[in-house]
Amino acid sequence: MMDIQFLSTEEVIEIQRKTLPNSGEPDINKLEGALFRVQTLRDYEGCEDVFKFAAMYLIAIAKSHAFNDANKRTAFQATSIFLILNGFELNASFELVKLTILAAIGEADYDNTAFALKILSNYRNDLVEGTVTSYG
Repeated sequence: MMDIQFLSTEEVIEIQRKTLPNSGEPDINKLEGALFRVQTLRDYEGCEDVFKFAAMYLIAIAKSHAFNDANKRTAFQATSIFLILNGFELNASFELVKLTILAAIGEADYDNTAFALKILSNYRNDLVEGTVTSYG
């Protein structure tokens, strides 16, 4: 089992401020509600899959509208940083942009989003190189 590193409310706010400076104050309740959805996966559903957590970050932050602007960009950046903290990198692609938009409009299925993030990350490269042991 991996020791998964999660993002705090303050870290997500900082990500958003770097994404779009001078965008105003976030709605803390909406943001914490979005981040609580990620923790719920672990605490109440027993999830240990880093890509399922990443999918929930992407969907929950994008849909929360916790920020005045740049919710999709913040969701994308937070998801990317979460994966980097946990040993993965996303390969930038048009598919990743589409996935972020689908998450924001409520058209992204949670399990399929997790699978897509896995495919769009260096997880695939690790499989080819034989370095994958267990990622959840």
